[in-house]
Amino acid sequence: MFMKNLMMKISTLLAVVAMIALVVGTSSCKKKDDTTTPTVIVLDGFYVKGAATAYTDFNVNAMMKTTYNEVLNPVVAGSVTRPYLHELYIPITANAGGFSIVKVAGSARTTYGPMAGFGVVTNPTTDEPKVPFQRGAVSSTSTAIFTVPQDGFYHVVFDDSLNKVAIMRVHWGIIGAATPGGWSNDTMFTESAFNPTQMSWTLTGLKLMKGEWKFRYSHGWKVEIDTNVVLPGGKKGVKVNTNFGGGTTGLLPGGNNIVNSDPGIYNITFAYAMGTGYSATLTKTGNIPPINYSTYQMGIIGNVYLKLDGTQANWDENFGTSLPIVTGGTTYTWTYNIPINAAGDFKFRQGSDWAGKSIGYGDVTMAGPAAANFSDDGGNFKVSITGNYTIVLQIDAATETYTVTATKN
Repeated sequence: MFMKNLMMKISTLLAVVAMIALVVGTSSCKKKDDTTTPTVIVLDGFYVKGAATAYTDFNVNAMMKTTYNEVLNPVVAGSVTRPYLHELYIPITANAGGFSIVKVAGSARTTYGPMAGFGVVTNPTTDEPKVPFQRGAVSSTSTAIFTVPQDGFYHVVFDDSLNKVAIMRVHWGIIGAATPGGWSNDTMFTESAFNPTQMSWTLTGLKLMKGEWKFRYSHGWKVEIDTNVVLPGGKKGVKVNTNFGGGTTGLLPGGNNIVNSDPGIYNITFAYAMGTGYSATLTKTGNIPPINYSTYQMGIIGNVYLKLDGTQANWDENFGTSLPIVTGGTTYTWTYNIPINAAGDFKFRQGSDWAGKSIGYGDVTMAGPAAANFSDDGGNFKVSITGNYTIVLQIDAATETYTVTATKN
């Protein structure tokens, strides 16, 4: 009897000990979970980070994106980006702490900084931005940081195959046949106050004609990164676009010209947010009265014909510039008899420069027995069959519609 009671007491004691252990173990696990710091996952890629930006640590909003090599323009939807060419648009301050470009590959971190000779470009090409910008070699062994002279919005470009970086100050505008300055002069936006994560640019009361146009920054088309890299098709070099085309709802760096088919008075907002990118909004606020084209001297410009001196034209001299025949008060007609070499392209242009009106393939309706010989080539007219042609350009100013009638003689 004694042994039976002893065994029952031992069993009860063991049960109590087990319960205590369970409670303590559960409490201990719960406490440990509460104090554990979650692991931050940093995606592989190239990041811009530093005291001069909104991001002093890795942030997906400041991760660079691969972009297009301008040398292979035109860029269209479906084009392949250069895998080594990375870009990021980002607001940067003149903070002395500057910023770095950091490569993340798994657990490895590689920081790039400027080497000796990196600095302000003193011999830009005619197509590069018309504001001071920086360019040069970088290295993973450099301990230097990148800095900018003024607070502002910048375009940072890094080719990790060439180990070269370019940093451009960005002032957005629009340019093109549809804009007040034609293809010669930008119409500049009003820029918002500096903000480290988002900025915007606005135009109000803009007279936007029928025709083609683009967004571009700082009066430039491209920035040269290299001139020696051999590309498919025999082309050479690496350049980054400083313009956007393709469409206001499908913006592409270096994309085809945007076509405005509805002339009028517009308000335009161009905006950028870190992590989201660019967006554009066009709002028509009024109509434009019919234009009097009677004084417009329109000619054909391109490389499809011989100049008066017998040499091949190369987008440097108009063919057949003349005033129009006016009928019905609002219909204007120009006629050209022109020998065309199918190896080239052309457009219609007012006067002897690009400050006036110009008309491309996307602006017109093709008509006539040889209309099928004409096609679009990046906004230009392309002719598939060499020969002598009669080309008639007609503008109906009442409806602002353009018709080109083509006859092969």
